Amino acid sequence: MKILHVILFLLLISSKTSFAQNSDDQFKEPLKEVISDIEQRFDVHIRYPEDLVKDRVVTFAKWRFRPDLEETLSNVLASQNISFTKEGDKKYKLKSYEYYLKTPAEGKEQLQYLSTLYHDEQGFEKRKALLRNCILKTLMLDKLPAKPDSKPIVTQIRKMDGYTVQNIAIETLPGVYVSGSLYRPAKIKSKIPVIMNTVGHFSGGRYRADCQYRCAMLAKMGAMAFSYDLFGWDGESLLQVTPADHRRALVESLQALNATRILDFLLSLKEVDTNRVGITGASGGGSHTMAMTAIDSRIKLSVPVVMMSSYHSGGCPCESGMGIHLCGGGTNNVEIAAMAAPRPQLIISDGKDWTQHVPEMGFPFVDRVYGFYGKKNNIKNVHLGNEGHDYGFSKRKAMYEFVAEHFGLNINAVKDKEGNITESDVTIEKAPAMYVFGDKGERLPANALKGFENISKIFKEEVAQAHNQRYKVGVIDLMLLKRQKSGAFQVAKDVGADGLEVDMGGLGNRVTFDNKLLTDSIREQFLNKAKELGLQICSLGMTGYYAQSFCERPQFIQSVQDCIKTMKLMNVKVAFLPLGVQCDLVKSPGLRDSVVSRLKVAGKMAQDAGVVIGIETALDATGELKLLQDVGSPAIKSYFNFSNAIKNGRNLEKELRILGKDNIVQIHCTDDDGVWLQNDPKIDMHKVKATLDKMGWSGWLVIERSRDAKDPRNVKKNYGANTAYVKSIFQTAN
Repeated sequence: MKILHVILFLLLISSKTSFAQNSDDQFKEPLKEVISDIEQRFDVHIRYPEDLVKDRVVTFAKWRFRPDLEETLSNVLASQNISFTKEGDKKYKLKSYEYYLKTPAEGKEQLQYLSTLYHDEQGFEKRKALLRNCILKTLMLDKLPAKPDSKPIVTQIRKMDGYTVQNIAIETLPGVYVSGSLYRPAKIKSKIPVIMNTVGHFSGGRYRADCQYRCAMLAKMGAMAFSYDLFGWDGESLLQVTPADHRRALVESLQALNATRILDFLLSLKEVDTNRVGITGASGGGSHTMAMTAIDSRIKLSVPVVMMSSYHSGGCPCESGMGIHLCGGGTNNVEIAAMAAPRPQLIISDGKDWTQHVPEMGFPFVDRVYGFYGKKNNIKNVHLGNEGHDYGFSKRKAMYEFVAEHFGLNINAVKDKEGNITESDVTIEKAPAMYVFGDKGERLPANALKGFENISKIFKEEVAQAHNQRYKVGVIDLMLLKRQKSGAFQVAKDVGADGLEVDMGGLGNRVTFDNKLLTDSIREQFLNKAKELGLQICSLGMTGYYAQSFCERPQFIQSVQDCIKTMKLMNVKVAFLPLGVQCDLVKSPGLRDSVVSRLKVAGKMAQDAGVVIGIETALDATGELKLLQDVGSPAIKSYFNFSNAIKNGRNLEKELRILGKDNIVQIHCTDDDGVWLQNDPKIDMHKVKATLDKMGWSGWLVIERSRDAKDPRNVKKNYGANTAYVKSIFQTAN
């Protein structure tokens, strides 16, 4: 009886198996059996690791078969995230789907499609802006986390033949450090270039001879060079994480943040020429080079080595894991490299990896883009068809020559008597000599985080805080007694502000403002200083119109145009326009028609440029709202000033509610001089915040006056106190 039950059970199982392959069960079959059927049907051998197919099932298995072998394989494997390659006659290999790889034909097809998206400089600039914004957002760096308030950790300087080396560590997030070595020329007489040297997935990282060679040689030629650890790959980074952590997707973001902070540090050095900043790296370092050049305009020259390809996005998650290549409907490293245009770029390729097609496929695409700018002389490809995947001497030699040409370095300083470039005078150090924290990490700071999960947590917390900061607090260079001077940024930092309103300069009887920011070198100095200190430029101030007449001045268009042009060049979205004493619509209502007509003109210019002009008037909120409605431009809004309401006896919170959140672009968080904001009985800052919270408003609170009458010129004391107080109200969780 017992045997009969077993037989019946086996028959039942057999029956179920026999009838399992139908639509009710989606014609399911084990993948391993399906592969065996394919081998028999097409008389081929398919190789694969057992764990790749284990426990996998194919739905509608036989329905996926076609007369063609490779079409059948594609149909069967597509649902399994498995791909195949042909190894020989009737021999195939299966492997996990490699998301970062396409075929050369697919890469070529994508480039052909991308070429249809733009045909001139204007079209490519639009595409570049779209990609840059998307890449930053994808990396979670569209709003940078606050910079730790710590100084770089440095070691003693080591003197070499024609150059020096000093090890430096920078805190990039609270408790997260990146280590590197700074190479300087032995003698520095004036401002010099700086080259960031990133590394790829080669054993030894930045401690390898090839990385030391290129840094030392650049220093001997007259530039600074900085090499730094790849996160979690080698060196002192492994004091905080394990090698396995290097293959986490977030590492792509962490490396970009590290590079940004390193660049902040390098550009703060008095010897550095901020208009001659370069970056180079090979393999994964090439990916990093292209991406950083695409997103950071402070980089003026790039040399990506053995990496640019239309069909290979970088096999390590640290290069492609966050999905930046999905931006803009899909991009690739060739288009990302083209985003460097029109800045000088040398693309080095070889004949034994995915850069083998660069001369006929990738480079023509980039060359075309440089042609949009009339700068084809700034783009070059050195292709070494008989070489492989490395940053060997011939590749370094090409880099030395290119950097020397474009940055004015002394190439003869590294040539021998026969005129050949030689690296023989470079000292190759052992790795411990290049450590910051000691041979065994004994000097690692006490606050250093350990473990990837802790670092990931602090990164996400800091990024969230940057995004969730509803209110930001700024100050004004004019009121810091540094009108249109870059030194205002340091003062703003010292008083604890998040940003600075930069003035356009005096107006007087000139046609336009005395604006130095249209000079490239001065503008770059301002932008670099802001980025170095982690500050934003919240607005540009046309304060010349406090005294001059906006409503009657014949040349007003030129001054507004100059301000808007400066805004676009500096990526500033808001301008401040006071109507001033000569356009006081309370005392002189007859000027209203002129004000409205001129603001309509200014609004059209601002709207076309994608910026907003915030006006300050003498009107109450009801009158100002009516004025904005008459102007009818989304690019003209109120730059609300607390003091206007207070000195006229109006209820501050009611005025804010009347205007509404959509009509206020920024706020001058201030009263007339006399006492600090915290001691001002006329402003209940808690009520103001509650009102703005309820309105749903967010933005910049810019402190203008409210100075202590007994000590009005003590800038740091007055603005330090006011900034701290406003932040204590507006930047503290309820």
